[in-house]
Amino acid sequence: MNFISMTHLPVLIVIIPLCGAVLCPLLSHFSPAAGKKAVIGALFVSFCLSILQLAAVVQSGEALHYYLGGWKPPYGIEFVIDGVNGIIIVLVSFIGAMTALFSSPFEEADKTAPFKSAGYYSILSFLVTGLLGLSSTGDAFNLYVFMEIVALSGYGLIAIGEEKGPIAAFRYLLTGTIGASMYLLGVGLLYSATGTLNMADLALRLKDVDNMPLIVFAMACLVVGFGIKMALFPLHGWQPAAHSYAHPAADPMIAGVMIKIPAYAMFRFFFCIFDSSLPMMKTIFNIIGIMAVLGILYGSLKALRYDKYNKILAYSSIGQVGYIALGFAIGNFYGIAGAVLHILSHAFMKTGLFYTSAAFKYRYGIHYTDQLGQVYRKMPVTCGALVVLALSMIGLPPFAGFFSKWYLALGAIENGQYLYVAVLIISSLLSAVYFFRIFEKMFMGEKTVSEPSTQEESLRQGKTQSRTEVPLSMLIPVLTAALMVIALGLGNSFIVNGVLRNTVMGVL
Repeated sequence: MNFISMTHLPVLIVIIPLCGAVLCPLLSHFSPAAGKKAVIGALFVSFCLSILQLAAVVQSGEALHYYLGGWKPPYGIEFVIDGVNGIIIVLVSFIGAMTALFSSPFEEADKTAPFKSAGYYSILSFLVTGLLGLSSTGDAFNLYVFMEIVALSGYGLIAIGEEKGPIAAFRYLLTGTIGASMYLLGVGLLYSATGTLNMADLALRLKDVDNMPLIVFAMACLVVGFGIKMALFPLHGWQPAAHSYAHPAADPMIAGVMIKIPAYAMFRFFFCIFDSSLPMMKTIFNIIGIMAVLGILYGSLKALRYDKYNKILAYSSIGQVGYIALGFAIGNFYGIAGAVLHILSHAFMKTGLFYTSAAFKYRYGIHYTDQLGQVYRKMPVTCGALVVLALSMIGLPPFAGFFSKWYLALGAIENGQYLYVAVLIISSLLSAVYFFRIFEKMFMGEKTVSEPSTQEESLRQGKTQSRTEVPLSMLIPVLTAALMVIALGLGNSFIVNGVLRNTVMGVL
């Protein structure tokens, strides 16, 4: 096991979901349910291996390096696993597996159309593969390849969603292509200046580069490229529609994880590759800070305007991404620790909230908050999870959202950036307003939910009403997300000091 964990785990974690994606349509040709089970199994295996990988990194205190094809950098492609991306890989594989399980009632195996379910599960598995590769790679161009795998999968999962899904996917395609092009242009400029694409080698060779205007232009391209991919204000135009109209079962993965990994990639470039002592770095971080502050306020205020549940969550995400960028702008240990912890906590918070949205749609066809009246009487577990997740989003202890904001505030105070602290407080109050409005509708509003009126709908939903409010394959991920928000809050000290500290301090 030591040989496997120390040598081959980095690539196995990425390859296994890829194999699941490829095998899914082939197995579905013989058995409609076989392909779905293969993907779910592959993602859970990948998650288990990611736990072993993170344990090996924490135990050794050093990063794991894997050279694809045996070619060492700077000539070959390298996977590098440290404390930061090790925990993010666990996050991606875990939520990917939970989402595949959650999707099962939405994508029931059908003998008359065996490839319908297979197509969905293959795309979902490709998305997880891209996110895992993007999190693992130590090569700048290889990161672009995985970024495009993620984008192509995202286009598909958005397009097969609700009625306006294809339009939302097309909008994402246009803006996503611009983002990818800007990233590729930035990497091309860095390659022209250094002659290498390996990230560690880039960091060494950039110290000897005298052409500062070229480096500044490359940085600007990267900020725009990552900003579009992570939906950072004002580059967020594709995000609200994509999160509102994507496939309801895949939406949690898209909203909860897909926009977080480009944020990690931004950290990797601006803290691990570029020298923090460069004079333009302060300007770059100030620009990122302005974008973050405006995004936090804009997202929170826009969320107040809507009564469609998914729209509220979508605009809320713009503000939450701003928290992550704010941590990068702060730039000290607490700021970065808060940003990484918020990547983890918000992934579970927003994934869980979109799980509840999909559960409401599945059981009662609920899309708007006005339709939530007295729904807790019929769906107490789902509503209880929603309350926990929402309170964490607001930033109340002992939930994870409180501690990520706490570290961000500590970092801002340490730098004397009290405006950032004020923005954190204001945004939390605004979050409380729109989430407590949802609570009001759900617990005190006039009853609006009713059992299905048609025989066909009753037959479809009957099995969910006999024992649980929704199928267990949906209820387990909902509960898991809520429990993880509590666990991350209670275990924040271990994550920050036991897992992240060595890596973060090593790049500052």
